[in-house]
Amino acid sequence: MKIALIFLSTLLYSLAHPIEFHNDPFRQLEEVWPTPTENRIASGAPGPKYWQQRADYDIKIQLDEKKNKLTGSAQIVYHNKSPHTLEYLWMQLDRNKFTPGSLGHQSSIAPKLGKLSYDSLESLLLKEKFDGQFHITDLVDKTGAELNKRIVDTMMRVDLPKALKPNQSFTFKIAWHYTLTDSRTTSGRSNFEKFENGGKIYEVAQWFPRMCAYTDVRGWQNKAFQGRGEFALEFGNYRVAITAPADHIVASTGELKNQKDCLEPAWIERLNKAKTSKKPVLIVTPEEAKNNEEKGTRKTKTWIFEAKNVRDFAWASSRKFIWDAIHHKLPNSKKKVWAMSYYPNEGNPLWEQYSTHSIVHTLNVYSKYTFDYPYPVAISVNGPVYGMEYPMICFNGPRPEKDGTYPENTKHRLISVIIHEVGHNWFPMIVNSDERQWTWMDEGLNSFLQIVAEQEWQTHYPSSRPGGIVGYMSSPNQRPIMTNSESILQFGANAYTKPAIGLNILRETIMGRQLFDDAFQKYSRRWMFKSPEPSDFFRTMEDASGMDLDWFWRTWFYTTDHVDMAVTGLTQHVVDTGDPDKKANQQKKEHREARKANITTEKNRDIPKYVDENDLFDFYDKYKKFKVGEKDREKFHDQIENLKPDERSLLKTNKRFTIVNFENKGGVIMPLLVELHFEGGGKELRTVPAEIWKKNHKEVSKLFVTK
Repeated sequence: MKIALIFLSTLLYSLAHPIEFHNDPFRQLEEVWPTPTENRIASGAPGPKYWQQRADYDIKIQLDEKKNKLTGSAQIVYHNKSPHTLEYLWMQLDRNKFTPGSLGHQSSIAPKLGKLSYDSLESLLLKEKFDGQFHITDLVDKTGAELNKRIVDTMMRVDLPKALKPNQSFTFKIAWHYTLTDSRTTSGRSNFEKFENGGKIYEVAQWFPRMCAYTDVRGWQNKAFQGRGEFALEFGNYRVAITAPADHIVASTGELKNQKDCLEPAWIERLNKAKTSKKPVLIVTPEEAKNNEEKGTRKTKTWIFEAKNVRDFAWASSRKFIWDAIHHKLPNSKKKVWAMSYYPNEGNPLWEQYSTHSIVHTLNVYSKYTFDYPYPVAISVNGPVYGMEYPMICFNGPRPEKDGTYPENTKHRLISVIIHEVGHNWFPMIVNSDERQWTWMDEGLNSFLQIVAEQEWQTHYPSSRPGGIVGYMSSPNQRPIMTNSESILQFGANAYTKPAIGLNILRETIMGRQLFDDAFQKYSRRWMFKSPEPSDFFRTMEDASGMDLDWFWRTWFYTTDHVDMAVTGLTQHVVDTGDPDKKANQQKKEHREARKANITTEKNRDIPKYVDENDLFDFYDKYKKFKVGEKDREKFHDQIENLKPDERSLLKTNKRFTIVNFENKGGVIMPLLVELHFEGGGKELRTVPAEIWKKNHKEVSKLFVTK
């Protein structure tokens, strides 16, 4: 039976010129990856001498709503768990980016000018004068002695009065204030939003001086915050007292420790009801939120939150908040987690219907594929920040139209951003990668699991598809995934989409779901509450699966090659038994095919031929070239008789042998997905492993045996 062949590329082909990493894509990456140590061993796991630092915070912060100002103080205990003696500490002052002289501002490229809104023009002018930096008003040790400091853009070095030896701790106090940014004129991860009626929503992050990460890989991570590469932080315990206007509702990282001082009795009663409810319960109703925002007060209230083993702390505050909650039991676990949403009336009906359910779904799916969510609460807040993540709390922006209607894509954008931002609790809030160095390690892995969760939310959910990355991979304006966060071109495609699609290809095509899911879970659990590097991820995926994936990491993560594979030739073969009659019949058929009439021959058919009129025929005109003689038949019969039974059986096979030639034009190594279409309508998918390219990564041939 003849076959037709369709070649299914993993992605559509693209036209970019490949950037060669090395002429052997299967060359092992040991020479590129860091040499294994007792801190990080060759399997990709933390080693017996793995260490990481720790910092505990006791913070008091006050929100001045009239001035949009925060004033705070903190006692910080820094624990030196490293084997090194430290002469100074480095702290992050991320708010210092919001000053005219900051590196982030001075190195920003010119915007496209043309038709500008009034808000855009105001924003451009404001950046030239706005002072949003930290003003450090006090820095002393626990005895009250002043500590020397040196501020370098968004970093501050704190000189220690004496060297901090391994396994010692240092306690110091710091005080500060700064002005919050208005979302109308400043884009960022921490803003306030002002509504037409005067109400405000504050989403507060990067709001206190935080300890820089100090690791075995790069020592102090004290690269300046320029706005793109996010954060590298240490775990610790937090106690935070937030003083806000008395009519505000505060949502925060951690657990509220003074409920009776902050919540109305009716709210506490509803929270107790939510502990056993099977659907979200309104703690603060839309009517209560509306009445609350119309009153106003000059009084304040202090909310006390505690959080254990977190790398950061964020909060939100507003008198406009509706609040709903459910105490959700994780699948296959006895653990229950609070899923909570805070949003204004402007967020309904979308938020009341979808936010908390999206949190619950994320908790279920991410726990299944990694590890059970370890914190007591997961919160989604609607406000000025479109999408940003912190331990136990995230900020999400999509809202319906003012009349309460919404396009379908707004619903999907809300569900997706909540899944994504709640998902960041796993990456990087628990699997604590260095975002300042490698954006893809949290955004790429999280975007991959986001797609998995979206597909388990609803059939045909409009997730990102592999074909969507073709435009980026065909662009000459790109850099490898393994690029520092501040140097990435086409940020979203590079750090989010391309890694996510790559992992999806690994799962669905190269490794298979069982091997991939097991290895991905192994990586997640190995590095819970620890700080992995890219090589730890790559090595763990290979270690747990038993698969050599260096060729994939090399071409997908370390180059800008693209996927472009072609079928360049096809030949079909059958077993020749040597039967002279069959051979003659085949030759006749081929002869007839070769002499099939073309237009000229057809038109010349009735023209008299000279040889016919002059009797010029000879032996060759009368000879039957395909006639089989008896001697040929006898010779064939004798050959068959001399064969063994199993040899005679082999000659009877009806198999066809098809050799297909492939060319790798793009450079990225991939398995070959080949769909064979048979006469009669049948079809069969064959997967050829990527290792076929080992001997020649430009051109290969593959034999397919079919009926």
